Amino acid sequence: MIGVYRLVSAAAYLLASPVLRAKARRGDPVWRGRLLMDQPDGPVDLWIHAASVGEARMAAILIGHLRRIEPSVRIHVTVMTPAGYGAACEAVSSDATVSYFPIDVNRYVTALFTRLRPRALVIAETEIWPNLITSAAQRHIPIVLVNGRMSTRAFGRYKIVRRLFSELLSRYDRFFLKSEDDLQRFAYFGVSPDKAVITGDMKFDAPLMQRSEGRRRELRHRLGVGDDQSLLVAGSTRPGEEALLVRMFDVLRRTHPHIRLLLAPRHLDRLAEAAQTVSAAGMKVRMYGSEEHSDGEEVVLLDRMGVLTELYTAADIAFVGGTLVELGGHNLLEPVWAGTPVLYGPSIDNVTEAAAYITRHNFGRQVTDADELGRVLDQYLAGQLEFARKTESDLEASATIAAVHYIAALVKGAGVHA
Repeated sequence: MIGVYRLVSAAAYLLASPVLRAKARRGDPVWRGRLLMDQPDGPVDLWIHAASVGEARMAAILIGHLRRIEPSVRIHVTVMTPAGYGAACEAVSSDATVSYFPIDVNRYVTALFTRLRPRALVIAETEIWPNLITSAAQRHIPIVLVNGRMSTRAFGRYKIVRRLFSELLSRYDRFFLKSEDDLQRFAYFGVSPDKAVITGDMKFDAPLMQRSEGRRRELRHRLGVGDDQSLLVAGSTRPGEEALLVRMFDVLRRTHPHIRLLLAPRHLDRLAEAAQTVSAAGMKVRMYGSEEHSDGEEVVLLDRMGVLTELYTAADIAFVGGTLVELGGHNLLEPVWAGTPVLYGPSIDNVTEAAAYITRHNFGRQVTDADELGRVLDQYLAGQLEFARKTESDLEASATIAAVHYIAALVKGAGVHA
């Protein structure tokens, strides 16, 4: 079956290559990467394949924990999509190199293995590429699946090619899976229990951000927030939410005059719109990048990318946008990793698992609308409501640690085929 796939994939590439190579020659970054015209540096200890945005962020979590055990490990991450490439560069560029995954044709996969010479291959969330898996196995490179999952829909599709799928899974050394259901579905294709570990979803085990009191004070001073004041950071806000938040804040500060607000619109091209919303409510507004600030009831607008996560560490409490309007929500976990309680609205279709996790551990609360948001904030600021903060001890009890230690052993050369 693998031989048939290799012949078919090679033939398909020959037919498509004139178009693909033309795109690459015109500078298309995806196809320049996939055809290895822009080759990454090697060798590395670990190759992690993370298809798109979600997998790239999960890979960043894995890398963060791995660095604590093996600080000098050399890591390369491959992705499939432009969005995944951007997410990987943002999340892991200081800890790993990033490139596009080569087209799954034997000559290209072989060329990248020759370039990278990894000691281990980690694949995130059931990305099945036969030439990749076969080439790794032929080189006796251990293959590890992390955050593995198999939906009911995917299970039905894989059953159609059961023989091929089972053959590919037999080349893996270890499976770290999300749930018991996933374990049962993988078992159907011949994965033995001694090769599989249920870890839960690794995205809930992101390393906690460093929250030093000195850095926290420095950030709050930059925002014009004193030691006797409270800071609400509202991140990833969307159209319509700023008006709701400013109106809620206007009411809240009458009871709690020490409260300050940082608004971080999801898209920077909306800064002028958000500033106008604040000014129309009769409040002072300034940009985060401005060095001038007053001690009045101003609202600060975050005018740059890449700093919101750290600013959550400076907050007393956070709100995550895309949840008071019908957009399904954005990353609710960033404040949790910063050690800050998080509030969010009713629209959470995109983040239901994260919301359930936050509720289960009392790391925050869902509110029905902006009015309830104001009431919850009032109770919190008055000391009538308490939330838990995530600690390192939460992680030490997690099965994610087993995956991290297993991979660390492989890159040190101590790992063996299971």
